[in-house]
Amino acid sequence: MDAQAFIQLIADHARKSYPNHRIFPSIIIAQAILESGWGNKVPVDPTTGTSSYNLFGIKGTGPAGSVTIESKEVENGKTVTRTSQFRAYENYQQSMEDHAQFLRKPAYKNVLAATTPAQAAQALEEAGYATDPAYAEKLTRLIHTYNLTRYDQFVPEEPQSIPPWKLELGNRALQEGLLTSPEWLNKLNEPMPVWAVLAVALRLLDKQREKP
Repeated sequence: MDAQAFIQLIADHARKSYPNHRIFPSIIIAQAILESGWGNKVPVDPTTGTSSYNLFGIKGTGPAGSVTIESKEVENGKTVTRTSQFRAYENYQQSMEDHAQFLRKPAYKNVLAATTPAQAAQALEEAGYATDPAYAEKLTRLIHTYNLTRYDQFVPEEPQSIPPWKLELGNRALQEGLLTSPEWLNKLNEPMPVWAVLAVALRLLDKQREKP
């Protein structure tokens, strides 16, 4: 799989998850590239050859169990080999969703609070996501090299237009004095707060009492 194909494999789900998790898509893609070696170093069961679909190097047991392999880590400035269990998933999408949930731990609160991908990368390093002391630098370099910030751009949602029938009801309520301001006509698509419902009901009750 070439670089662009791998990026496209990750990008769509990364963008779709942003509204729920607020993790920059560029960070998700860069982490997947770095942790999985462009998908070429995803942990594989040494006995069955089954892929773990683990794109982010998360250790432990996942929905599909775990895969035990040797991995390289940095300890006291030296690279050492360790035998570790990595979470296994049924597909890449499941791995990406678990990664997003993983970053909701308190230790990674600064990743979610970051206002730029560079800040998020630094927060990941400081929180100890990886033992590599150059982790943030490598993520940032990948983001710049492959222009991954283009996946962080979102077109602002157009405000929903108010259906004519709602406008007709709103104008009539305004004429009848049930609504006290024309500003309410701009809020006809919004849920009405309880106090507003009570206010309208009381105004309707007052009108009934005024009748002879």
